[in-house]
Amino acid sequence: METDYLIVGAGAAGLAFADTLVDETDAAITLVDRRTEVGGHWQDAYPFVRLHLSSALYGVNSTPLGDDQRQTSGRNAGFYEQATGAEVCAYFDRVLHERLEASGRVTFLGGHDHLGEDGAGAQAVRDLATDRVIHIQPRRRVVDARYLEASVPATHRPSFTVAGDVRCVPVNDLPRCVDDHDHVTILGGGKTSFDACLWLLDHGVEPDDIRWVRPREMWLTDRAGMQPLDDVGTLMDGLSRETEACAELDRPVDILERLEELGRFLRIDETRLPTRWVGTMVSRPEVDSLRTITDVVRLGHIASIEADLLSLTDGEVPSRRGSLYVDCSAAGLNQNPPRPVFTGDRITIQNVRHNSPSFNAALIAWVEARREEHDKNRLTAPNRYVSDADDAIGVHCRSWMTEATWRQDRELSTWIDASRLNLTHGLRDHLAEPVARAGTQRYLETVGAAVARHQDAVHALFG
Repeated sequence: METDYLIVGAGAAGLAFADTLVDETDAAITLVDRRTEVGGHWQDAYPFVRLHLSSALYGVNSTPLGDDQRQTSGRNAGFYEQATGAEVCAYFDRVLHERLEASGRVTFLGGHDHLGEDGAGAQAVRDLATDRVIHIQPRRRVVDARYLEASVPATHRPSFTVAGDVRCVPVNDLPRCVDDHDHVTILGGGKTSFDACLWLLDHGVEPDDIRWVRPREMWLTDRAGMQPLDDVGTLMDGLSRETEACAELDRPVDILERLEELGRFLRIDETRLPTRWVGTMVSRPEVDSLRTITDVVRLGHIASIEADLLSLTDGEVPSRRGSLYVDCSAAGLNQNPPRPVFTGDRITIQNVRHNSPSFNAALIAWVEARREEHDKNRLTAPNRYVSDADDAIGVHCRSWMTEATWRQDRELSTWIDASRLNLTHGLRDHLAEPVARAGTQRYLETVGAAVARHQDAVHALFG
């Protein structure tokens, strides 16, 4: 068969790319995914997962996710809604059938594995149900939407060993297993472990009955400062505090501590300096609840679990016999090294603006449709997913450098302003508000100095 674009991976990135391509071109598009349904890793998500950012900033550009309502209860009351995993999967299913396939130009091959080039210039795809191989000829590009594919708890292979008399389950199985145990040990220090701890607390498990193996402390972004829509002025103010701190200070630790003082960043344990940063968002009530769990093991990553002993990379501790171990240690976002987004007949979807996955994929599709070849990589300089706090400033500055190139392109700037996936969508409508106006002015006055001051950090990450 023939197609204009073969998109490998029908998760959030592949769908956001296809959605914008449908709007901006008349191309025929084929989506291929190993899973039988669209949504990527969301199909394997644990049952109590939610977006950590607002639904208003996630999904595909053409179709809102949710109703832009504020939450009325719980630890995130007052903040814009965050879709559940089930809601995200249902949304992507509607996007496929009612938006993409309804265009008459998009074909989805679910349950098919992409094998690569077949030696005759076509791409080979195998039907996992029948082993039949299909040869697809892309007239324009192959789009790799799996390069940064996430590792999720349900599908990753644990790096540690577990004795036969110990029960260790992926976080997906926590709800059906917890009632059989009077003690739970959470393994991992990222967003999944936060969700697991909060779920346990919400379901009546006492903090003293939870042990948390947390390899590294992490800087967290206060969700209150990342609210879109009517709160975009406050969001812009927060972004400008980041450029201001980077313009004034040299060391990443000093910048991050300044932003903590300003209420931008948080940490669970205020007595320990975090060494990790991945952009995870939490609310202060969530952090307050997490702090009630005081049995925290900080001896590195888990190596082995026995009935009476936990072995970790930096030491050993006695374990509680009969505890339920919950694996939340999947790596999450893939940290493959950056490569040019546009290379010959291939597009590799990657981070461009940090921590904006759906927006990045949509923007790359717009650039593919609207810009000449020599301009494409200049407008989509790849960024990184990092985990070390010392690298956070270089990642921020890389985004700001790329955004400066966008501001020089009027048509692209207009598209970005109108994109519902853009962090500051609607800001122009709020510039009469003092906080929005002051934040925008501060950002424009400090972003150049911030980038100039941290050129070495950018060079260290990107060359």
